[in-house]
Amino acid sequence: MEVAQRSGLVVTQGLPVYEEMDGHHEPAPLYLTPETVPGVPFRIAVVDAAQLVGSPHADLHVHAEHDEIYLVATAGCHFTVETDRDALVLDAPASILIPAGTPHRLVVHSVTTDTCPFLGILLDPLPAP
Repeated sequence: MEVAQRSGLVVTQGLPVYEEMDGHHEPAPLYLTPETVPGVPFRIAVVDAAQLVGSPHADLHVHAEHDEIYLVATAGCHFTVETDRDALVLDAPASILIPAGTPHRLVVHSVTTDTCPFLGILLDPLPAP
């Protein structure tokens, strides 16, 4: 990965960077982190939901200190967000806020497009007042 500044812009190439996350079957492909864009207070992982049909990308897992947002802007993705208390069956476009400490996972049932970017956005905790 290479981060450079030019003309007042910050440009990061050599993405994604991969990070192990509890419960995930493979390292998460991250495109935005505090390291790839210095100082951003979140991480964004992007997976192709079309590659996940019928096979959960993770076990039920928890991000203890981070709220997470699932964002699927591409229509045609039919998926479930499972928690330890419920299973929400949804159709994209959709966004889902998963509060810190909530056990969760994603299960993709079908996708009607060749590719379907699915974003997992981990928000850094807010500083104490």
